[in-house]
Amino acid sequence: MKNIKLVILLFFIGILSTIAQEKRYITYKVSKGETLYSISKKLFVTPFDLIKLNPDVNKNIKVNDILIVPNKNYNPLKEIHEVDLKSISEKDIVVDNFIYHNVLSKETLYSIQKKYNVSNAQLNKWNPFLVEEGLKLGHVLKMPLQVSEAEVIEKDESTQPYLVKQKETKYGIAKAFDISIEVLEQLNPKIKKDGLNIGDFVLVPKQKSNKKIVYTEHTIEKLETLYSLSNRFEISQEELITANPQLRKGVQKGILINIPKRQGKTSEFFVDEIEKGKKLEVAMMLPFLTKQDSLNFKKNKLLNITTDFYFGALLALDSLKQQGLSVHMKVYDTQNSEFISKKLSEKSEFKNYDVIIGPLFLKNVKAVSHNLKSEKVIIVSPISTKDHSGINNNNNLVQEVTSKEYLARKMLEYIKSNYSNQKLIVILGEEELDEGFTTMVEELKALDPTNPLTIIKPKKGYIRSNLFKSSIVKNKENWFLLLSSNGNTAADVVNNLGVLPEENKITLFAFEKGKNFDKVNNSFLAKANFHYPTFHFDDEESSKLKYFYKKYRKIYKGYPSKYAVTGFDVTYDILMRLANDTNLVNQGLSQRLATRYNFIENTTSGGIVNQGVFIIKYDGLKLKIVK
Repeated sequence: MKNIKLVILLFFIGILSTIAQEKRYITYKVSKGETLYSISKKLFVTPFDLIKLNPDVNKNIKVNDILIVPNKNYNPLKEIHEVDLKSISEKDIVVDNFIYHNVLSKETLYSIQKKYNVSNAQLNKWNPFLVEEGLKLGHVLKMPLQVSEAEVIEKDESTQPYLVKQKETKYGIAKAFDISIEVLEQLNPKIKKDGLNIGDFVLVPKQKSNKKIVYTEHTIEKLETLYSLSNRFEISQEELITANPQLRKGVQKGILINIPKRQGKTSEFFVDEIEKGKKLEVAMMLPFLTKQDSLNFKKNKLLNITTDFYFGALLALDSLKQQGLSVHMKVYDTQNSEFISKKLSEKSEFKNYDVIIGPLFLKNVKAVSHNLKSEKVIIVSPISTKDHSGINNNNNLVQEVTSKEYLARKMLEYIKSNYSNQKLIVILGEEELDEGFTTMVEELKALDPTNPLTIIKPKKGYIRSNLFKSSIVKNKENWFLLLSSNGNTAADVVNNLGVLPEENKITLFAFEKGKNFDKVNNSFLAKANFHYPTFHFDDEESSKLKYFYKKYRKIYKGYPSKYAVTGFDVTYDILMRLANDTNLVNQGLSQRLATRYNFIENTTSGGIVNQGVFIIKYDGLKLKIVK
C-alpha cells in the first residue's frame, strides 16, 4: 500500500513539475528572514526585476507573501498559445493570462483600452483604484489577455518556433541557423515590415541536435557579478550557471569559468583581414563649398571641418591600399545643400557604389537615403549626433556616432556591475526627467533596497553645499550620480565636490559629458574621481594616435583636429569591414585611433547603429580608459 501511495505521489509531482516548466513565471512564498535582496540573489535575478514583477508588494516584504518570479525551467517552445500578442510591449509582463502594464507618459484610459482591446468595465474590475484615483503615470494595470482566432504559428517538419531574446538581430538569428536574412524574412514576412521585438516568436529551420557548444575561458575579476558577466558576454545568467554549476555558490574572484560562445559569432572582437583581390567603389559626399566666390578658412568653421575630415580619410585610404585593398573613390561637393545632395544621389552611378561616406549633416543624409533606400549601397552618416531612427526605414543607413541614450545605458551598466554596497547619491536638475532617466533611478533604487538612495535637487537654480556634506557616509565609498544635462547644475556639483576634504571617499559619475561641463575646473574633476561615457577619446598614450599625428603634420604641415581623426577612423573602419563582409552587423568590436565601433541592427526603425563606447575616468589630471 505504501509503495502504491509513493507511486501516486511521484506521478502527481511529475505532473506538477511538467506544468511548472511550461510557465514563464511561477509563484514564490517568502520565508522567515528573507528580503527582496536575498531572494533576488537566490533566484539569480535583480531586485529591480522582482519589484517590476510585483508592483503591489512593498519592499519590506513579510513572511508568507506570495511573489511572482521567473521560472528557471521555462521552455519557451512549449508556450505557443492562440493569443494576440501584437499590442504587448517589451515592458509589459504576462503572467497566467493577464497583462501587467506600466502606465507611460501621455497614455490615457482611452488609448490603453484601444491598444489592449479591453473595456472600461474590465479595467475597473481588475484595477478598482482607478475609480477613486483615476489614471496616473507609473500605475501598473492588470488586464486579461485577449485570445485571437487569427494569429497562430503554424510549423511544418522542417521549421520550429524560436523566441527572440534581448540584443538579438535578424543577422544574428539568420547566421545562427545558417540561413540568409532574406530566407528568415520569407519564413516570417511580418519581421520584414515591423522588425524584431524581444519576446516575438519566429520560424527558423530545425537545428542539428549534434551541434557542439563551443566555450571560451574567463578568470573572474574583482567586483564581477553574475549580472555583469551576463552583460559583458551577452548571455543569460542561467546559461552561465548551466555551464558553471559552481556559480550557484557565488561569484568569487580568481575562479576560471567557461563562457558559451554565441552561435554565429566567432569572436567578441573584429579582426582586420582583407580578402585577396578585393575592390571597393566609394563615394564621398562633403560640403567643400567650391561654388563660393572666396574660401576663407580663418572664418569658415564648416570649411575647416570638411577639409580636416577629408585629409584624415585620405590617410586611411593610403593605409588600406598598403595592406592590399583596391579602392576607387570619387568625391562630390554637396555645398551643404539638401537640394544638391538629392540631385547628386539621383545619378545612376550612385547605384554602383559599395559605400557612400557622407553627407556630414542629417538633412542632407535624409535626402540621399531617400533616393537610395531600395539599393544595396551602404550610406554612412559620419558625424551627426542627432537621432537617425526616423529616416525612411533604410536598412543600409549607418549612424557612426553612438547615441546619447546608449552612452547613458552603458554608464549605468558599468555602475551596476561594479556596485558593492557603496552609498548612492543621485543628483537631479530642475528640468523634468525623461523616461530613460526615470527608469534609471528606479534601477538604482532596486540595486539594494536595504541601502536607501539619496536624491539631491537644486532649488531656484542652486544646490546648497550642506546637502552634499550631509549625504556623505564616512568610512564608506560615496558615489554621486549626475542625471542632468544642465551646465549650471554640473558646475555646482563639481565645485562642491572638488573642495571636500580628501578623507571623504567620493566618485562622481555623469551619464553624458557635453557642453554642460565646459565651465568646470579640471582639478576639481580629478578630486571627484570623475567618470563619464564617450564615443570619441583621444588617448595621449596611444602609439597609433601618435604615429597619425606625426604623419599628418609631415604631409599637411598642420596639427590634426578631432575631425581629421574622425575622418581616418570612419573611412578606415567601414572599408576594412566591407573588405570582410558586406553585412556590417555583429562583426564585433573594433577600436581605431579614437573611436570604437560595434554595429548592430536597429530592429525598431531600420538602419545600423554604432554601440562602441569608452568609459573614461580622471586619474589625477590624466584621462584613463576603465572600460
